Amino acid sequence: MKRLTSLMLLPLLLVALCGAAAAAPAVEEMGSGELLRRVTAARGKVVIVNFFASWCPPCLEEIPGLINVRARYSEDKVALYGISLDDNPKQLAAFMSRTPFNYPVWKGKEELQRFFNVSSIPQLLVYDRQGKLVANHVGLVEADELGKFVDTLLGGN
Repeated sequence: MKRLTSLMLLPLLLVALCGAAAAAPAVEEMGSGELLRRVTAARGKVVIVNFFASWCPPCLEEIPGLINVRARYSEDKVALYGISLDDNPKQLAAFMSRTPFNYPVWKGKEELQRFFNVSSIPQLLVYDRQGKLVANHVGLVEADELGKFVDTLLGGN
């Protein structure tokens, strides 16, 4: 049987590397202007914005609850946006590929973090149906607590 030479292994290695790179697509960036446009466009809905990072333990604990909240409400009543403050785009892309997000997530541009005065994560902004900021919470939020708040903002619906 022929022995595989290192030259013969090169194409296999290249295929494996290309496949690994394709598994974690790049994450789009979001600036403050675009986020404000999305919040404004979502008038009539409760809007939840979650600032997080893939390396933040309380953020990782909070995300499954946010996924449950997103599943609980129809998209015509509640909009939920995730904004990652990760510095490493590859780490974020890998995290997103293994997390079953059911809401859009973007990498926040540096100016977005300053604009919204995010100094600690997780941080959650909640806008009412008129587009008014009604909650700016730093720290972990339990899904049940958030659900009750959203129910109140929706008028018990």
